[in-house]
Amino acid sequence: MESWVVSNRPFVTCGGEHWLGLALSLGLGGALVWAVRRSGSRRLDWAARLALAAGCLASEAFMVVWWWWKGARLVGLLPLHLCDISVVLAPVVLLTGHWLAYELLYFWGFGGAVQALLTPNVDWGFPHIRCVCCFLLHALIVTSALYATAVMRRRPTVRSLLRAWLVANAYALLLIPANWAMGTNYMFLMAKPTTPSLLDLMGPWPWYLLVGDVVALAVMCLCYAPFFILDRRASPRQARGPEGSGSS
Repeated sequence: MESWVVSNRPFVTCGGEHWLGLALSLGLGGALVWAVRRSGSRRLDWAARLALAAGCLASEAFMVVWWWWKGARLVGLLPLHLCDISVVLAPVVLLTGHWLAYELLYFWGFGGAVQALLTPNVDWGFPHIRCVCCFLLHALIVTSALYATAVMRRRPTVRSLLRAWLVANAYALLLIPANWAMGTNYMFLMAKPTTPSLLDLMGPWPWYLLVGDVVALAVMCLCYAPFFILDRRASPRQARGPEGSGSS
């Protein structure tokens, strides 16, 4: 049994295994969203929502139990990373449609979980359980955000973008003293991850925190860009009126 969850091969960022895991994670999630939206079935819609919500909670709970079983400190297993919070927000959005939860899930999910899939914080390759769960957990976050947008027809606004960024900053400011007190490194506020990440390009501590905050805002703007473009394209049509003849 142990051989199915342990690998002696180190995980190679941007290696073939990484790209395959990325393609499967995002491809299967995208296929689910496409299939449910195309079907128009309310029953399938709710089944998919329940499955995604259950998957998010089960994955998070499994990882906490697994790390605890492996001897990790409980203080280091609290769901305090943004992706941990996102995986809890996802069921709230899927099952209730809560607006603020959706705003945070959209920007933190696409902005953070996608980055976590591009630069996974894992040491060992497939089939190590840490590798599998890392891809699964973050793929569920991205899929849930995409599902709420494409199937449930939620959409972010400029105010959503600013709220998501400001809430993340406020949370980080609260988390820094908590990290000091507990000796933890949630949100990688105290040190960079030991595996390759974008933070490696942003200078030493604490400067990478400031650079990373600006980059986070830029990434959130990119996440909002499709809606900005759609709104700009819709504005001329609205100005011309439904028949394209303008006002009389």
